[in-house]
This record gives sequence, structure tokens and C-alpha cells, in this order.
Amino acid sequence: MSGDNLKSKISALFWSFFPEETHIAYTDRRTLATIRQWKLRKYYSNDPDGFMKILDREYEKPKRLKGMPSVCAFIYGEPEKKGYQFTYDSVKAQVCPAKAVIDIAGVDTGEADRLIRDSGCDYVALIGTGIILEKRAFYECGKILLNGEAAGLIYSDEDTIMPDGKRCSPDFKPDYAPDLLMSVNYYGGFVFVSRKAYEEAGGLDAQAPGDPFYDLFLKISENDKVRHIDRVLFHKTEAFTAPGLGTETVKRALERRGINGNVYVKGDRCIIDHITEGLVSIVIPSKDNPDMLTDCLESIDSLTLYRDYEIIIVDNGSSDENRARIEELCKRFNARYIYEKRDFNFSYMCNLGAAGSKGDVVVFLNDDIKITEPKWLGSMAGQARLPYSGAVGCLLVYPDKKMIQHAGTKDSEDGPNHIYQGYYLDAPECADAVYPADVNGVTAACLAIRRSVFEEIGRFDENMQVCYNDVALCFDLINAGYVNCMRGDICLIHKESVSRGSDEINETKFRRLLKEHEYLYEHHALKNPPHPFYNVNQTYRHSDKKPDYSKWMYDVKTSVRSMTPEEISKWQDAPVRDDYRICFDECDSFKYIHLFGWAYAENYDRNYSQRRKMVIYNDKHHYIAELGDWFRPDVYALNKTKDTEYCGFRARFDKDLIEEGTYSLSLWSAIGKKNAENKLIR
Repeated sequence: MSGDNLKSKISALFWSFFPEETHIAYTDRRTLATIRQWKLRKYYSNDPDGFMKILDREYEKPKRLKGMPSVCAFIYGEPEKKGYQFTYDSVKAQVCPAKAVIDIAGVDTGEADRLIRDSGCDYVALIGTGIILEKRAFYECGKILLNGEAAGLIYSDEDTIMPDGKRCSPDFKPDYAPDLLMSVNYYGGFVFVSRKAYEEAGGLDAQAPGDPFYDLFLKISENDKVRHIDRVLFHKTEAFTAPGLGTETVKRALERRGINGNVYVKGDRCIIDHITEGLVSIVIPSKDNPDMLTDCLESIDSLTLYRDYEIIIVDNGSSDENRARIEELCKRFNARYIYEKRDFNFSYMCNLGAAGSKGDVVVFLNDDIKITEPKWLGSMAGQARLPYSGAVGCLLVYPDKKMIQHAGTKDSEDGPNHIYQGYYLDAPECADAVYPADVNGVTAACLAIRRSVFEEIGRFDENMQVCYNDVALCFDLINAGYVNCMRGDICLIHKESVSRGSDEINETKFRRLLKEHEYLYEHHALKNPPHPFYNVNQTYRHSDKKPDYSKWMYDVKTSVRSMTPEEISKWQDAPVRDDYRICFDECDSFKYIHLFGWAYAENYDRNYSQRRKMVIYNDKHHYIAELGDWFRPDVYALNKTKDTEYCGFRARFDKDLIEEGTYSLSLWSAIGKKNAENKLIR
């Protein structure tokens, strides 16, 4: 074999380990020059199958547990031969084995209940036919129990496994979410149940309409501690048949709980319209915005079906002309007007309006909201009156009625952000936005809460004048044991920040944002992070709920230091490369400085070998930040320029390592420099 052929075969073997996107015609010399990418390759994933396999490698090896409670496995559902065998084999393969595997597939409910009661085990594993368990499934449940955590019911994440073995459709679930559970049985086809909790809940009820297991899960969840394992412990196969919608089961649960409401079906979920009564107080902060306020009040008056409400307008200093117009509006719509000239403080205005209101439920509403859903107030007030409810929000869209502005909030490393913001309603990625969901928080642009609960947790924190005050309120509610709900079935129009403008258009507002962000986590942080209603395996850096494919790439710590006079001189004298393309995925300074992105020179054929640094500078300070590598085949997919999959960079360091100020950024390498348009505010 010739030397060239041998080199070609070695090179082909080398690149065969990389994802398909990177299979380009490489030359031999590139192999050694890109050896550092091997460390990143194993953490690259852009599809569920690869992502799941990386996650699996991260988990500790399961083992037999000393003192593991006894478990009996019950396989239920349709007695389909192939599906049953899949399930049976996966149960028998458990590292922590079951005492017995009992077939109740096709058995009537009464007989199944008798078999479960007579099993004599501490716990029962209820597994649907066609489900394949991970070998660690019972082990993970056992770890929770042996840690002394009370658990009447344990459930986990899931995905689907195709006949070719590929995994897809991961379902990364929230922790126990009562409103989601009343909409759909999201626990899935593998549930671990305490036999004590099973018996106290009455077991499987032969008289229960619909799915008796859904009925059982709802009853156990009402009285016992529910635990969630944020790992995929089972896979659905084509042989698994999910039960139908549980409309009658939900109606039965409402009756059992003494709650009045109508249940209807929307898509693949049950929706509850609560039947409720009592005065609702609508508090609307507004200043110098009579036109927008007119639209808001007119929409409330003309569309709202729930008529037992009062309106309080809180004005912190409109001009005399606008004040007169607002007073006329208040007469027209029978609203009370509170005028107090002072600096803008959203928290104070809301608290002032609530203090002057009379309803048992208070709704805080921006003046840039337009009502488009007649049932909005009744549904939100009814939800707020549930005993466990904290703050209740709804789906908000921009004026085009197509793009989402708010579908609840989630917490990320850099702070709270709106779920699905910027996504279109009809996008498949956000199909669940139009259903009720329990969330970390909701925006005070439209927020309902019982007055007693609002007073109990201390109202809005008036130290947070502009930003994050609604997030702080929602964090306090979770810490106090309440559940915040986003009613996605209620959709209103929101022209965001009309009243006060954007928080990021100038340095003064952005510094205020940073200050209130710091105050939020110092005084209102969740007692038990992470976010209870947002899975740790979902993306924390984008507004959607996709798997966090780049989570390992963000797990980095880099260095930063002051530049020496010699380095400053070399950097200043370095040639400027106009052909450098620079893009930042993140450039922020909340808890850490984050500089993530990609850059390459268009007229240079050795981008793969370039070591780059980021110069962070202003008139007083010059810092140099080391940049870690970031494998970016997605960039090559965008531009088809060779070697650009090696152009990613990442830096993450404590913000206190640089002085407060506004900085420019400059990418610097051996071939030259390029100043970026981005500014970094610290």
C-alpha cells in the first residue's frame, strides 16, 4: 500500500468519529493540528439520540442497594406479545431486582387491584406494556427511598426508542405540577408507588371512568409526597399504547376536591374552566399613556364575561393634560383613580393599588395589555382561588397575534427569562404553550393572586423599582409552598414595555437591571433550586424547552488578567483583519462574564490552528481573557467554509475579576485583530 493511500485511510478513520456535519475533505496535516478538538468531540450533540447517550455516560454506575425496599413489578395494558416481552425482559434486567414480576395486562381492574394488594411488597412498580426500563430504573427509585425522603409516588423522565435503537422525543418533565397533572397524565408508563399510599388512596377503582391508573395517580398526588427523577429511566416503543384523555377522570377529581368547574378538551389536554364568584380587583399602573389605557379599558369592558370586578388606576405623575384625560376615562369606566406624583416604582404602584382595593383576588394588569379572550378574568380568578395557587398568569403575544412574548418564566444561570419569547404560536417547538402549566413565575403584566396570599408573602418588594419585582414575588410564593400557574389557554395581546421602555437601550437602564438582578438573588432566591417546574436537562440559555445540547460546552472556567504594557503595545500594533467574522451567542455580565461565540478569518486557510484571546478594554483598563475551544459544526453548516467548525470560542469568569465599567471587545490572534461591535457592561 502506498504512503498516500495509508495516510488517506488513517485520515478517513480519524474523521469517522466526528458527527456527520464535519465530514469534509480534510488533508492530513489537519489531523495533529486539531487534536485538542478530541476533548470536545465527545460532548458534541445536536440530536436527542446523541444527547441521551452523553447523559447516560454522566451517571454513576448502578449497583445493588443494601436495605432496598421490596418491589413487585406489575405490567399492565394490552397483552400484546412482543410489547410485553420487551417490558418483561427490561424488568428482569434491573440491577436492583423485583421480588416478583406479575402480569396484569388484559386483566380487569378489580382483579388487578386484588393482585397488587396481595403482593406483600413495600413498593409496586406499575409499567405499561411496550415500555423498556433502563437497568438503573429501580436503583434510582431506591436511592430516593434510602435517603429517607418520603415518597408515595415516584416518576421519571422518558423518551421513545425506535426499532433501529435510535432514541427520540425526550420528555423532560417538571417536578410535581398539580395543574399539569389535571390536564394530562404526564407521569407516563413507569410509576413507582408505595403500597401504603396505594391502599390509602383506595387502590385501582373498577368504577372509575377512563384510565384507572390516572385516577389512582391523581388520588395519591392529593395526599402523598410525589418525587420526580430528572433522568430518562424508561423508553416507549411502538408497542406501547398511551391511554386516552381523562376528561371524566378530571371531572371526578374536581368533585372529590370540592371544586366547581367545567372540563373540555383542547388538543391532547383537558382544560378546566373554574366556576367562581366574588369581587376581583384589577390594578392598572399607568402614567402619561391615556391612548393605550383607553384601548385596555375598552377591551376589558366590551369582552370580559366575568362582571364582578372593580378597576383601580394608579398614576405616578401624568401631566395635567393627561391626568384630565385619565380622570375622564375613570368616570366612563367606573374606575377609581389614585394619583401620586413620584419617581417610577412599579412595585410601589402595585402595592398602593392593592391596598386601596376590595376584592379577594387582585389582578395586576399593564396598561399596554389588550383583552382578546372573554373568559380571561373568570379563569384566572378561579385558578387563583385554588388553595395551593400562588400567582396566575396567561399567554401573552405581541400585537401581530402570532409571536409569543410571555409563556411563563424560567430561571437560568444568568437570571430569569420568558419561556418561548420570540417564537411563533404555530411553531412545533412550543406546542405546549397554549395549555395550562405550572411555572417558575409569571409576569406582572397580567398576574392574578389572592389578596390573603399576596399579603402573606409580603407584597411586591419596593426595593425592586423596575425589574424582576414579579419574579421576586413568584420566588417568594414557591418558597412559601404555593404553585404558580401559567394559563396558556388564555391568550392576550401585550405591547411590551410601552410604559417605561426597554431596560437594555442604554447603560443607565442596564446597570439598574444588573443591580436589581443581584438584589433578586440576594433577597428572594429559591430555597431549593434549581427551578422546580423546568427540567435541568432543558436549555437554560434559550427561550425554548429543547434539550440543552450545549450544556457541557458551557461548563467551563477560563482566566482573565490585566494586560502588561508590552501586551497592550503589541495588541495596538497588531494588523486589523477586516475579513474576521465575529458572532457572539452570549456577551453578558450577570453572575459571571460570559463570552461565547465564534470567529474566523475568511481569507485564511488555517483557522483550525488559531489560538485566540479576547481583549476587554476601555480608557482606564485593559484585560486579556483566555478563550477556550468550542466545537461548532453548526457554523460550518451555515457557511460551508472549511475548518469553521473549529472557530468556536468560550470564556466564563467571575465578573469581580474586572473593574466596573463599559468595555469594548477585540479578538486578537497571531494573524491580527478585529474589534467587535458588542459592548460589555460590568
